[in-house]
Amino acid sequence: MYALGRGLVWIFDRLFALAIVIAQVLLVGMVLLITANVFMRYVLNSGIFWAEEISLVMAVWFSFIAMALGVRKNLHISIHLFRNPPAWLDKALNVLKALSELLLGYVLLRYGVILVQFTSRSIMPATELPSSVLYLILPFAAVLIIYEATTDLLGHDTDAGAQEADFGEESFDA
Repeated sequence: MYALGRGLVWIFDRLFALAIVIAQVLLVGMVLLITANVFMRYVLNSGIFWAEEISLVMAVWFSFIAMALGVRKNLHISIHLFRNPPAWLDKALNVLKALSELLLGYVLLRYGVILVQFTSRSIMPATELPSSVLYLILPFAAVLIIYEATTDLLGHDTDAGAQEADFGEESFDA
């Protein structure tokens, strides 16, 4: 059973590493595509007809990948009501946070699959891709969020061995 758990952690570490690479490519692609489209539209008086559609897909995909990575790295906005809360209260609030993330992951997974199925019957006008391409990232991000929330509930720190997501953190240490 222990080997199965380590194997699962290894698989999800690779999935998160893949998500980071995808997010980087999407961000660079968005910047390049939008810059090229603006240049062509205002300097050459002709834009890229599919640029808005593809940049929207890139933005949606980037946002949901960033959401999953934020859950893993605990980067989302939080409110600290107490400076040094008692251990039981801190634990209870962490369980509430993990349960909220688990609920969010479930909703994204359930309705993300429904949305992908529903939008697969229509096409995007400029690229003629299925509209479901826009939402394909929802189930993937949901699985990552559910995994992280579950491991948080079980008290496992999955981010401890995940150094691939630690871009530049050492430069912020004072």
